[in-house]
Amino acid sequence: MTTNGVISEALLDRLSAYVDGELPPGEMAEIEALAAEDAGVRAEIAALRALDIDIAAAFEADLADPPAIELPEMAILAQPANENAPPASWWRSIAAALAFLAIGAGAGGLGVWTMQPEAPVQMARGWLDNVADYHRVYAAQGRHLVEVAADERDHIETWLAATTGVEFTTPDLAPFGFEYRGARLLVAAGKPVIQLIYTNEAGAVVAICAIDRGGDGAVNPISPRDFGDITMATWSTPDAAYVVVGPENVDLAPIAEQVSTEI
Repeated sequence: MTTNGVISEALLDRLSAYVDGELPPGEMAEIEALAAEDAGVRAEIAALRALDIDIAAAFEADLADPPAIELPEMAILAQPANENAPPASWWRSIAAALAFLAIGAGAGGLGVWTMQPEAPVQMARGWLDNVADYHRVYAAQGRHLVEVAADERDHIETWLAATTGVEFTTPDLAPFGFEYRGARLLVAAGKPVIQLIYTNEAGAVVAICAIDRGGDGAVNPISPRDFGDITMATWSTPDAAYVVVGPENVDLAPIAEQVSTEI
């Protein structure tokens, strides 16, 4: 029952649970009997149901047309100075304000703030992942292995240096049994990449790739990388990052050692 028309906080909690259908059947019946006797309780139940409807409608609108995320202006929710004021109204104000803040709705000076679940975050793939993908494709091309053939070596060096920003000299891998076949221009991590391609008599394909670092990178020694069927040896200077890439049955470490001194 209410006291002088004021609903206690404990009863308000029970009424909220009643509206949400969260009370046991016996307590649901008690609330219905109480509402039949008390106009204040009936009015409170009606107000809570109306609030639920407003919140549900706002959520549906938010899902249909998600608002832009902006920083909210602070909304000050002050407790009524009159200690005898009905607490139900105050609690409803807080509930409504929090609900609308959470769904991005608001009015007047209240800014828009959406609290949306975080989207799944996919790990960004590095340029070496791209190089591995390219190598798997181009190593099987045969006739179309390269974009520009090795007999245009001077053109390749001028073209790729101008395009990528990496000055280089084409290394000689003949001591390792690999013949220079030509080159391609790749794109990895959104940047142009040099790819110099070599083959041996067994048909194995090895490539040397380089990407510009703008002079801001750290110096890193040669280190192996494993991409399953593809292996790599990588290193870097302040100006560029390099990789020798090939099949897993080719020892790339000594090749990378020589390339790092010649390129």
